Amino acid sequence: MANTLLPDNALATMGAGLPSAIVASMLYPERRMLAVCGDGGLMMNSREMETAAPLGLNLVVLILQDNAYGIIRGKQAVDGFANWGLSFGNPNFVKYAEAYGAKGWREKWLAGWRLPSRQPSMRAGCTLWSYRPTSRKTYACWSSTCATACRLRHRRRRMGEEGA
Repeated sequence: MANTLLPDNALATMGAGLPSAIVASMLYPERRMLAVCGDGGLMMNSREMETAAPLGLNLVVLILQDNAYGIIRGKQAVDGFANWGLSFGNPNFVKYAEAYGAKGWREKWLAGWRLPSRQPSMRAGCTLWSYRPTSRKTYACWSSTCATACRLRHRRRRMGEEGA
């Protein structure tokens, strides 16, 4: 369906996923919204859970937790910069969600994750899911996806500069 995905990477905005999903959920309360956020971006505006939970918004927040600014790390790696100051600790996201009055869940691997709309206990209200990959292969996949996107962007930029 058109206009059902709101990517927050178009303007390089970190932390816009949760606020965007809150507004979408307020505009379309009959629909179940899903915000997919990295832990770094989510923690920039995680206090917005205090807005979503008391309103009883029909919202699921899926956190891809790697304890780092993974996209920035990938972009810096493409440019040859060292990995410095990009890792951090996180709270227990299940308890964090519950502190705001939302439901909290944790998954160890995405293969075991079922769509929240199929979980009877998750059909209404605000829910936060934390997913922390258990293999380095998953981390490498996230980094290589980001690095590939950065290489393409750099290639386009060089081609534009050469053609000018």
